[in-house]
Amino acid sequence: MLNLTEKLKEKLLPLIEEENLELVDLEFSPGGPKSLLRIYVDKPAGVTIYNCANLSRKVSDFLDMEDLVPSRYNLEVSSPGLDRPLIKKEDFIRKIGEKIRVFLKEPVEGKLELVGKIENFQEETLYLSTKPEGVEPGENEEKALPFSQVLKAKIIF
Repeated sequence: MLNLTEKLKEKLLPLIEEENLELVDLEFSPGGPKSLLRIYVDKPAGVTIYNCANLSRKVSDFLDMEDLVPSRYNLEVSSPGLDRPLIKKEDFIRKIGEKIRVFLKEPVEGKLELVGKIENFQEETLYLSTKPEGVEPGENEEKALPFSQVLKAKIIF
C-alpha cells in the first residue's frame, strides 16, 4: 500500500501537469493541526507567483473534495529556487557539466557524500568527475554511480 506522500504525488500529478508544470518534489509532514503539505513545481521558463497561486487553489479544492489528508494542514506551493534538488534522471541529464554535491544511500569509498562535475548520465549510471580544483588534466578521477544509490543532489554555486 502506498504511503500518504506517494498517494498524494500520484493523485496530484495530473493537476500539476494540467497546469504545464513539472512536479519537482512533494513533502508531507504530519503534525496534527500543524501538518504541512509542501509542493515544489517548475517549468522551463520559470515559475511565477501566478502559477503557484493558481495551482494552490486547484490543489486545495481537490483535496477538500477528495479528503485525502486526514487532518488540518497548511499548503505551500512554490518554486524549488536556485538550489533545486536533483532527484529524477532528467534533472541530472539537464545539468550535465554542472558541479554538484551528491548524497548517497550507501557509502562509496567510505563516503556518503561526493562533490564533482556531472560528466554524463547513461544507462542508469551517473558519471561524476571528482577531480579537485587545480589538479592537472590527466589526473581526473571519474566515479560511476548507479542511479539507484543516489538519494539526491544539489547544484553547487
